[in-house]
Amino acid sequence: MQNKHIADVWNMKARNYPRFKTPAKDTLEFLDFFRANGADFTNKHIIDIGCGNGRFSLALYTEAKEITGVDCAEEMLKFLQEDASELGGDNIHTICAKWEDFTPTKRFDIAFASMTPAMNNKQGFKKALEMCKECFCYVGWGRYRESPFASAILQKHNLELELPTGLPEVLQWLDELGYKIPPHKFMESSFLHTSSVEKAIEDMIFNVRVHNGVPNEKLIAEYVRSHAQNGEVSYTHKREIGIAYIAKDSHI
Repeated sequence: MQNKHIADVWNMKARNYPRFKTPAKDTLEFLDFFRANGADFTNKHIIDIGCGNGRFSLALYTEAKEITGVDCAEEMLKFLQEDASELGGDNIHTICAKWEDFTPTKRFDIAFASMTPAMNNKQGFKKALEMCKECFCYVGWGRYRESPFASAILQKHNLELELPTGLPEVLQWLDELGYKIPPHKFMESSFLHTSSVEKAIEDMIFNVRVHNGVPNEKLIAEYVRSHAQNGEVSYTHKREIGIAYIAKDSHI
């Protein structure tokens, strides 16, 4: 996906994306995993790569010394700054930049990356790994992703539901870079999504765009409305998430 396209798509998504002023249950579970394996966020300088609207930045600002959030979507960062200001998180700073173009002025104690396209290639992953002094906390895709509802709409656009680069590739890259296999975990993260018809239409338009397609908005609206009941649409998304705690001293 072209970089400008990525930013445009996520700026559009930002309008209805969940806000994280209160940490979600799985966010806390991920952080517990990292802490159990050695991560100490207390008074640390953290870089949150592909931070979006701050899922992890907002969960860590009370512990960290400083958090730098980097993302290419300006609208996502605007919401992060709004929520940080409301919560008193004046130690959260944001930079709007594509990861491959971002040039740090310092190294960070801890790097964080969660479900971000910035980690979809070995070069971007290696850059994150080299930028931290203590550890890299990684959250990404696992080994499967299925959604019959979304797949049907994508197929009408001659597209297939993609399983993005995730933990299986990261484990391979670490081996190639001379690291021991890190503590890691694959977690079932399936869900039943229910929303208004209008929200479901917007979500499916986003889904086509993020797959590099040009959405046929009329076709999408017709398909979504044909599956609505009482003004709502429900569909399942079966997926697996992979997380890894990568200590810098685990290099062989």
